[in-house]
Amino acid sequence: MSSPDAEERAETEIFGRRWTWSREPVGWAFAAETLTWRCPGGTDYWRTTEGLEPVHNGCSLLTRVEADFELELLVGGEFADRYDQAGLMVLASEERWLKAGIEVDGEHWLSAVHTRDESDWSRERWNGSQARIRAVRTDGTIEVSTDESGRWRIFRTLFLPGPVAVGPYSCAPKGAGFEARASALRLAG
Repeated sequence: MSSPDAEERAETEIFGRRWTWSREPVGWAFAAETLTWRCPGGTDYWRTTEGLEPVHNGCSLLTRVEADFELELLVGGEFADRYDQAGLMVLASEERWLKAGIEVDGEHWLSAVHTRDESDWSRERWNGSQARIRAVRTDGTIEVSTDESGRWRIFRTLFLPGPVAVGPYSCAPKGAGFEARASALRLAG
């Protein structure tokens, strides 16, 4: 999916499904229904916008879905440097994908990047280093929401049809890397 040798990577079974890392993190563990992993530095998912060269080397733990789905997780991290980020990934190809979660840029932001050959970026201030995020796809349209005091609030809507791989992700574009975590992961579809 994210590289020609993705099929050769070892699969693991957690959260009741089979998953494959797009890029093996520095280290990872799964205990008490929580996935923790160390994202290496110099990693990102980004294409062309702002005159930057495309980068597609973040750490994502992915599983395939063919049709409609609902992915929910609680994600966070020990963010240390500018643009450290963790969240959920919906990946069709290197040119078509969505990432949404928490990102650091002087403060914490709820962030979403939808890429259709070029990346666009939307964000809003966020209070804290973790968030419960949900992506629901119906007939190719994805609504991305966050849980605010027990109520889901949509913060991004986009179109991304066809087979995709979904799961938690992290990137550390500027820094040396950090520890990310995902828990309460639920995937239907």
